[in-house]
Amino acid sequence: MDATLPVPTLGTLMARVDALEKEVSGLKTENRKLKPLEKEVLRLKDENKKLKSENERLKLELAAARKNSSNSSKPPSSDIVKPPPAGGKSKRSIGAQRGHEPHFRTPFTPKQLDETHTFDPPAATCPCGGTLEPCPGDDQVRQQIELRDNPLVRREYRARAWRCAACGTLRRGRIPRHVKREGFVGNRLSAALAFLNTKAHASHSALSAFMKDALGESLSRGQVAKTFRRVSDALKAPYDELRGRLRKEPVLNIDETGHREQGKRFWTWVFRAKDFTVFHIDKTRSAGVLESVLGSDYRGTIGCDYFSAYHKYLRDTGNDAQFCLAHLIRDIRFLREHPDPETVRYADRSLAAMRRLFRVHHRLLENPGQDRAELVKAGERLRNAMLRVPAEAKADNLARRFREHGDSYLRFTLNPEVEPTNNGSEQSLRPAVIDRACSQGTRSLAGREFKQRIWSVSATCVQRGVSLFAYLLEALAARAHRATAPPLLAP
Repeated sequence: MDATLPVPTLGTLMARVDALEKEVSGLKTENRKLKPLEKEVLRLKDENKKLKSENERLKLELAAARKNSSNSSKPPSSDIVKPPPAGGKSKRSIGAQRGHEPHFRTPFTPKQLDETHTFDPPAATCPCGGTLEPCPGDDQVRQQIELRDNPLVRREYRARAWRCAACGTLRRGRIPRHVKREGFVGNRLSAALAFLNTKAHASHSALSAFMKDALGESLSRGQVAKTFRRVSDALKAPYDELRGRLRKEPVLNIDETGHREQGKRFWTWVFRAKDFTVFHIDKTRSAGVLESVLGSDYRGTIGCDYFSAYHKYLRDTGNDAQFCLAHLIRDIRFLREHPDPETVRYADRSLAAMRRLFRVHHRLLENPGQDRAELVKAGERLRNAMLRVPAEAKADNLARRFREHGDSYLRFTLNPEVEPTNNGSEQSLRPAVIDRACSQGTRSLAGREFKQRIWSVSATCVQRGVSLFAYLLEALAARAHRATAPPLLAP
């Protein structure tokens, strides 16, 4: 090589060695200082991880605490604080609104009036000296309805006894059998008490107080119960008829709610058909109730919620279902409370598709002759939105439910006789729920039978546009003459 590298001297090498040793010593010192910091960083990372996990748990608990009747299956009565109405306080004033067409009662005719009171001017002559002449067309009229001071009719039926003057034989008249079967409380009063118990949810104690305070006659709670047993007996045949018709119905909406009897847990089931409703009170909430009421050979479509008893009965019998979309909407709304943004977006997409579906459905209700193809298409859009699910457990559970039972959520799109929600049966249950709160349930088998019969007849009368009170009168009159109550349904 033309050039050679300079050879460092020993002193230079020693100086470099000393510098490297100092640098290494400095690094060791620095490393000793960093180790506690590294441990602190690891500790903080672990703590941060725990805090994140705790934060997610608390968010989920908060979302669960926010469950109410609008985003879950909880009843409205469980809402501790109702959310304020959208848009704030309504600007509408109380009472009739400006421009509202008034409605007046049709006046009674002269034949309908029981009493007429007339008031003439205090003098027959005018202050001017002229004679007053009647002007019926200018009369001022006020009509009124009122209870009589004593509206009860207290009857006595006496079978008079006669003795033969010749032989001393005693002969007595006969009280008609239908009078004996009516008992102490007559048919009209019995119908009125049953009506108040059913429609006004008046308890036995309230009815006893009403009889004493308003009508001036003492009637014990035991006598009220005896009266209701007579009403129940009169309604047995029409109730059995309705119950027997259930198995022939192509579409039934079914729901259930809790019931109490002597402190024990029972269940009130409701079976709502197109033209009638049947109530059944049972000790269980299992699929066995469905089989006992409908039988294993029932063939039709059942509208219901997602409760397991319906799944078992549908699986065992091979029937179709229409699962309630109102329940599904509440479950989707609950996902909007989730802390995961993707889950919230999933819920919003699904709710938007649900709104489109119901817009088309309501349009078809107004124009039933239109083609249902648009409704079917809207249903498939909902299916697609439900299946585009993020990687989150609660959202995936909802999507899996729709993946497995989507056809049972969209069956109404193909069958116009099927309703998308189970609202009808839930509405039918409301009187039973209110009655449960007012009367604390039933006390015996006889009370249970009375409730399921009177509730069934009352709900059916509403559906058929029939007066419950008038029907009760007919049923009680038929019982008094040992006849069968008139049917509620056409043969």
